[in-house]
Amino acid sequence: MPLIDMLLPQFDRELGTTRRLIEVVPEAELAWGPGGGARTFGELTGHLAEIPAWTCGIMNEEGRDLADVPVEGAVGSVTEALGRFDAGASAGRAALAGRPDDELVTDWTLRRDGRVFFSLPRIAMVQALVLNHLVHHRGQLSVYLRMRECRLPPIYGPTADDREPTNRLRR
Repeated sequence: MPLIDMLLPQFDRELGTTRRLIEVVPEAELAWGPGGGARTFGELTGHLAEIPAWTCGIMNEEGRDLADVPVEGAVGSVTEALGRFDAGASAGRAALAGRPDDELVTDWTLRRDGRVFFSLPRIAMVQALVLNHLVHHRGQLSVYLRMRECRLPPIYGPTADDREPTNRLRR
């Protein structure tokens, strides 16, 4: 089985789950953050929205120097976040689709100001810098949403919002 046939279903699933979570961000609270230097809803949602597009750079370049990467920053609306996210997801998927194994196992290098952080095969970079990074920040977003008492969509199966109420006492 080609490597891309194992990666694309995971890519599609994680991006779909993340999109559903972005959809429930309370637009009226984009400036809210939990404090302590943590990102606001708008900043965190903006960061999540830009991650899928990184797939294009991983697949189409030899590497990236973080000093040259512009940061999009906070979003002004959930619609803006979804637009950014959808554009990046579509471009990222197109950059992946049909890639042969030899392109997926070619090394890609991450640097800052010329200093090499690490080099890994492209498929590992998509997993680490796109999918794992997305899941990490999606977890943060789910905590923010819980803190604001928002209903969460299913992530890896039903959430507490989907369970039947019980009369049993918790022990």
